[in-house]
Amino acid sequence: MKTNMDMNHTHGEAMDAGVSDPFSRDTTGLPDALAPQTVMLQPDEVLELRAEQVRKRINDATVKMLAYNRSIPGPTLKVAQDSEVTVHFTNDTDLETTVHWHGLRLENRFDGVPTGAHQGMMAPVPIGGSFTYRVRFPDPGLYWYHPHLREDYTQEMGLYGPIIVVPTEEAYWSPVNREVTLTLDDILLEEGKIAPFSRTLSDHTAMGRFGNVMLVNGETSHSFPSARERSCASTSSTRPTSGSSTSVCPGRA
Repeated sequence: MKTNMDMNHTHGEAMDAGVSDPFSRDTTGLPDALAPQTVMLQPDEVLELRAEQVRKRINDATVKMLAYNRSIPGPTLKVAQDSEVTVHFTNDTDLETTVHWHGLRLENRFDGVPTGAHQGMMAPVPIGGSFTYRVRFPDPGLYWYHPHLREDYTQEMGLYGPIIVVPTEEAYWSPVNREVTLTLDDILLEEGKIAPFSRTLSDHTAMGRFGNVMLVNGETSHSFPSARERSCASTSSTRPTSGSSTSVCPGRA
C-alpha cells in the first residue's frame, strides 16, 4: 500500500513528465494575496466578487495562486437567514469559470453549474467576463462557494470561501463567546512551485490530488490569540475525497 508521501512523489513524477500544456506558474506582475476578511452582507446588498491571479508566500516559496477578492480563502460571507443579495462576479483568472453556492437552495440558473458536460443551467463565465448572481439564504448554517469547472485546478489554487448564514432563531446554536471559521486545504509544492496542471486535461479527480503542505485559512500555521478559549477542529478529509473543508469552531471560556 502506498503512503501519502509515495503518492505525492508519484503525482510529481507524472506531472513533470506528462504536462505539455500547463497553466502558467509565473508570478511576474501579479498582486500579493491579502489576508481573508469577513464581509457582513445586508439584505439586498450588492457584493463585488472577483476571481483573479495572485502571488502568495508559502514557507520559503512565492507561488502563483487564484483568489476571490485577492484573499485565500475568499472573504467569509456572513448574512442573516432569509436574506437575498446580488453578487456581481468578474472572472480575471486564466480559465473560464463559475461560482457554485454549495448547499444553498436557490434558483438553478444562479447555482453556478455550467452547461456542457455538467448539464447545468448557465454558460461558463469567460476570461474577462462577468455574471450577476441572485443568491438567497433560506437555511441557517455553514456553507461555502467555489468554482464548478476544473475543480482539480481551481480549488487547489485557492478559489474557495466560507458562508455563514446566521439563524433567525436565537437558540439555534449553542451560546458561545467567540466563533472562529477555519478553512483547511492541502497543496502540492515541488521545487518552490505548485506542481503543474494541464490546461486541456483534468489530471486528477474533481476534488484534486494529495498535497504535501497543509493550509489553515491560507497559511501554514494558525493560532488563536486567547489561551482561555477552547478551540475545536473540523473533522474532515482532505483530497481526493474533498478539496477543502470549512467549519465554525466555537470557543467557550
